[in-house]
Amino acid sequence: MLDKPASKLAACTLILIGLQARAQLPPSSAPLQYSAALYAQANARVLAVDLRLTYRNDLGAAGSSISGFASMAAGPVGFRPGVGIAVQPFANLAFGVDYFASYYFGTQGLAQSYPSPRADYGSGAFSAPRDGPGGNYALWVQQLTLHATLQAVLGPIAIRNTTRASRFFADLHGDDRVFYDPLLDVVVYKDGWAGQNDTDLAYLWTSNFLVGLRNTLIIAWYPSDAYAPGEPQENPNTPIVKLGPVAAWRFLEGDSGLLQRGSLLLAAQWYLAHRYRTGTTVNGAFPSLGLALVFSGDLVRGP
Repeated sequence: MLDKPASKLAACTLILIGLQARAQLPPSSAPLQYSAALYAQANARVLAVDLRLTYRNDLGAAGSSISGFASMAAGPVGFRPGVGIAVQPFANLAFGVDYFASYYFGTQGLAQSYPSPRADYGSGAFSAPRDGPGGNYALWVQQLTLHATLQAVLGPIAIRNTTRASRFFADLHGDDRVFYDPLLDVVVYKDGWAGQNDTDLAYLWTSNFLVGLRNTLIIAWYPSDAYAPGEPQENPNTPIVKLGPVAAWRFLEGDSGLLQRGSLLLAAQWYLAHRYRTGTTVNGAFPSLGLALVFSGDLVRGP
């Protein structure tokens, strides 16, 4: 069984995995928990509030559990309800499946769709992607995600690898075949797959402050149907690779009250490979910057 500092470190790495505002997991073993996260990112631009209710049940063995969540994320461009379930048979292994339905209002430059993966969808550090042939419009996008996590803790050091594979379903307008996903920062096929892998190495500096390094790899797959007739079937958009430091500071921790835990999360990742963000539309010296403020608490106390 993990000791208390190691358990806290593992909980912090759970939060660090959630820096893209879709997996804010409260660091608690209570059976029923809530979390509220405000997330802002530049290069690519993202702004959202994520509210989440999580139910967790221990399976008996040390570190093993099954959990489920219901969430609602919302921002200036739309909203995103979701549900999911995860199984952790061992302390160092977890896997699960999530479903999200994203609705874009048709404002702030999103949603955008294009006739081909080769279309120009470049954006600045704080701007929306370039307009597709029909401009921005209201759009529903369904997403089914399979994910698996491997992790290990040795003293004050933790390493964690999470892989996600997502299948998208979208009914695009006109003859468009791909659409821009702001979380992945790439165009994906309207009925196709994309994947993301995050590897984190973290060090518990103090009991409430963690620093680390994150490497992110993103891949989108385009079948022949994603391209216009006679167009070269090449993938100019991925792989996307970015690397940089992350940090988490737990500034609030208590046993009672509405807000029992509070954390501030920071990330700065430089692009090692990207179609646009290594000098085409954004100077390669400017990183992807993420900031998240997360509050959480227990609705039902653990044993």
